[in-house]
Amino acid sequence: MKQKQALIGVITCHKPQGLYQVQSVNEFYLNALESYGAAPVLLTHQLKGSSLHRVLDGLDGVLYTGSHSNVHPELYGASHLEPRLDRGRDSLAFAIVEYSKQHGLPILGICRGFQEMNVALGGSLHHKVYQLSGSVEHREPNTEDFSKKYAEQHPLQLSRGSWLGEWLDSEVINVNSLHNQGINQLAESLFVEAQAEDGLVEAFRLAEHPFFYAVQWHPEWQASENKVSQAIFSQFVAAANRHAA
Repeated sequence: MKQKQALIGVITCHKPQGLYQVQSVNEFYLNALESYGAAPVLLTHQLKGSSLHRVLDGLDGVLYTGSHSNVHPELYGASHLEPRLDRGRDSLAFAIVEYSKQHGLPILGICRGFQEMNVALGGSLHHKVYQLSGSVEHREPNTEDFSKKYAEQHPLQLSRGSWLGEWLDSEVINVNSLHNQGINQLAESLFVEAQAEDGLVEAFRLAEHPFFYAVQWHPEWQASENKVSQAIFSQFVAAANRHAA
């Protein structure tokens, strides 16, 4: 019997566009899922309560995308001002984390998604990691050339017992880097998968969960060509297929 195509929910972002307010998502994420045989289903912040649960009941996984907006500081006990917020996305992301914990729904978080998942479980963020003493350069390169913007920027040390280390049979990988914020306090329930040279956590997973995994970099870029991206997306879609079964 032919296996059904995995349905992966993809969180969208609320943005102004001229006179209109729109929900949007970078197609890099959608194309990455499609290249691994999954079908993306867009999830907007208008989904709430029982309606959201009905939708999630029909999905096999959820992808938390990156975004230029940031998690609202009050959600992790901070008071600084953020120029770009998305409260609707915050609420949606937190609700899906709770659902995933209860039902074992696979989640992959990328960049903002990585940060959301940590905060949803009780962690906190640095809002300007580049100001930390000894920080390596994590910020997005100032270029419109995607091959330079998403080029490998720094190495990561993979933790002993990490899934990523097992998938790649490696202890060190190189990744791109396009973020200003990063983890301050890691939620207690999370296992560190990878760290940058300055100690910043760059990947984690939730223990005792089938697939609750997040990375700070952007594996959706060249998802079919880059070996690290291949490992992450193939394992995520495989987990979604297992959940469907």
